[in-house]
Amino acid sequence: MIRKNRSLVLERWRQSVLAFFPQKMHSATPLAEALSEVLAEILDALGESPERVGETVNRISRILAVQNFPPSKAMSLFFELKSILREMAPGNEKKKHWEEFQASIEHLTLQAFDSYMVHREKIYQLKVEESKRQTFMMSRRAKA
Repeated sequence: MIRKNRSLVLERWRQSVLAFFPQKMHSATPLAEALSEVLAEILDALGESPERVGETVNRISRILAVQNFPPSKAMSLFFELKSILREMAPGNEKKKHWEEFQASIEHLTLQAFDSYMVHREKIYQLKVEESKRQTFMMSRRAKA
């Protein structure tokens, strides 16, 4: 179903994710373009090798980690995809593949959360190091 309706699913998902950001970010900004590209890659990678999915999840997690979102909001983009597909799936399609799809989305979400937290930790580590460096430089100037 995703492959049949790829452009519609992607556009709805893209709009849903861009709604997390201020209105000025919705147009042709580098962030909007990067998000669109990564969302398309995630859609294409669903059901494929874990390595390929892992790479794309890492990319979107890196983008979201630098935003000022709580982890729950950042990871909700995967639940948005699930909602979009639930609405679009015909009744017999829902039952046939829904459990498998739900499991893959849950796995994807957990994988994204792990990646998101690694990136967030790195950001905070860099902030602490920068703060220490600034403090050191100020103390050197004060002694001079």
